[in-house]
Amino acid sequence: MQFAIKAALVAVMGLCVWASAAGAQPAPAAVEIFANPASLQVISLSPDGEYVAYLAPLQGRQHLAIQKTHPVPGERPTVFAPPDEAEIIQIDWVNEERLILSAMATQKVPTNMGVMPIRFQRLIAINRDGAKAKVLLNRGADAGRYYLVSTPILQFIDREHVLALFPTSGQPEPDVVRLDVYTGLYSRVRRALPNLSDYLPDPTGQVRIASTYNDRTGVMTYMRRDSADESYRPMKRADIIHHGIFDVLGFSRDGKQLYIATNTKDSDRSGIHTYDLDKEKLGPRLLEDAKYSIGGAVMKQGAVVAFQWTDDLPQRRWLDPVTQDMQEKLDKAVPNSREVIIDVSDDGKVALVASYSLTEPTVYRLFFRDSKKFEFFGDSYPGLPTDAVAARRPVTFKARDGQEIPAYLTLPVGRGEKNLPFIVMPHGGPQSRNDGEFDVLSQFLANRGYAVIQPNFRGSTGLGGEFREAGYRQWGGLMQDDVTDAAQWAVAQGYADPARMCILGWSYGGYAALMGAVKTPDLFKCAVATAPVANMERLYNDLRKVRTKNYNRDRIFGEADEFDPGNSPVHRAAEIKVPVLLIHGDRDAQADVGHSRDMEKALRRAGKNVEYIEIKEMDHYPMNREDMVRIMTAWEQFLKAQIGN
Repeated sequence: MQFAIKAALVAVMGLCVWASAAGAQPAPAAVEIFANPASLQVISLSPDGEYVAYLAPLQGRQHLAIQKTHPVPGERPTVFAPPDEAEIIQIDWVNEERLILSAMATQKVPTNMGVMPIRFQRLIAINRDGAKAKVLLNRGADAGRYYLVSTPILQFIDREHVLALFPTSGQPEPDVVRLDVYTGLYSRVRRALPNLSDYLPDPTGQVRIASTYNDRTGVMTYMRRDSADESYRPMKRADIIHHGIFDVLGFSRDGKQLYIATNTKDSDRSGIHTYDLDKEKLGPRLLEDAKYSIGGAVMKQGAVVAFQWTDDLPQRRWLDPVTQDMQEKLDKAVPNSREVIIDVSDDGKVALVASYSLTEPTVYRLFFRDSKKFEFFGDSYPGLPTDAVAARRPVTFKARDGQEIPAYLTLPVGRGEKNLPFIVMPHGGPQSRNDGEFDVLSQFLANRGYAVIQPNFRGSTGLGGEFREAGYRQWGGLMQDDVTDAAQWAVAQGYADPARMCILGWSYGGYAALMGAVKTPDLFKCAVATAPVANMERLYNDLRKVRTKNYNRDRIFGEADEFDPGNSPVHRAAEIKVPVLLIHGDRDAQADVGHSRDMEKALRRAGKNVEYIEIKEMDHYPMNREDMVRIMTAWEQFLKAQIGN
């Protein structure tokens, strides 16, 4: 695999001051600005603090850019093109000279269930100057389940080696191998074991924790050992279907205890605990948030160094008091945003900081501890006009049963706040959530004159187990009612013109858009479903293809032996009164393109108004500007025709 080394075409932009105050309505920004892949979403500081590697869009695709933290005047980044038909999704520094890139592609592959779109990853090691590029663990898209769905790096051992997972022929479980990132040579550390597919090394590189999941019972079993010559023994059995969360996040630096994210009898929101390996006992809660679950960890050299979660905006709590003190001081340095350290040099003297805000795109800065300089590095949408960004408002509304539902409201700049053309946009997942970070889809719609509400309906994550589990087996039910209640709240508050309201969603959000048109045919004037789930019978059968088929079936369908056609848009197409726009990629590995094909046929048989766009070689979400331009342009034209702007 060859990398083309090009002269840098991306210059670091000067500091922008973003404005979202009410004023004259700005002219619509070019669709290409919103459709361009975001800059700097994947970004990493070298261990010595001398370089930053990040992804930047060039010619409509993400390229790897490497830039000095102290460039001389006029010096630009070095830029590397991505591999053919693949997109770089992760960057890791092995040492100050060498990086590992994870590149993802989707291919149609023959399987025992027919030809299917399959995602797989390539690992490429490369020096920062482009020398000694090497494809690692080179296997094709048919080389084992695990390699297809997970980044295989377990841990960086030293300056030349990593622990990685490598698929073995004829079985889904991977071997654990010690991999030389310069030569590509590897040796097996641990042979693949039946049902053991997830491994956790300690800071010395010893694989001490493994886990297995029994999809029939819904029990996750964590296994442990204290040395390489021991066999695994049970550590913890967790019923993840019925009793919430129990996640082993990683080891402490001394390797004597684990950090666990779990809920308790007193709180259904997950928080952080220690687990004493000697006593085999869960310790007291170390960290919690009164409203949100905490379940993420930042790892470095095999040890947990920080915990991360999101309220309205992302945040981190560092275990090292010096880094945490720096984090708190930096957060106070910039008003109206939250500064989060996302990477620190090995000596602690250089920090890479992300600035998150409800009113502007994410901005990145560098902090130099010795000089106390806090310098602008770049922003995620440098071409977006300053007057085109709308503020993102956290709001809550009461659902029909009295439950408070959080949501985010985005109002177009310069259009006032009343009787606006309005979009209800439920999120995908459905086990995910909206937060206050810059959201390019709602910003694009607001820039075209539409107000947007994005509700965190029951089933959304991060708000506690009870809230999440209330959405189980509620596709088309309680979750849909929450989306409907968001629309009715927007009308009652005067934001939405009820004669100009549409529902629009992606993935599960596309399902909710179609079901909104089915269940409330007079509430919305149109429906837009991109990469939707539309045929619940197809979904029920498709779950046979995944390892957690029973877990997913329980969350969606319950213990019923078959799907309920009443919750399937395909089976209720005749009830839809409004025009529908369907968009789908023919390489969608998450929601098969058959969903939209089925829906189009059902709508046409029922004599309904439907437009269908199928995009060749696109997965569940576009990885290039061309496909996103096509999607956004279709949205804009359809919405303007149905509800104006």
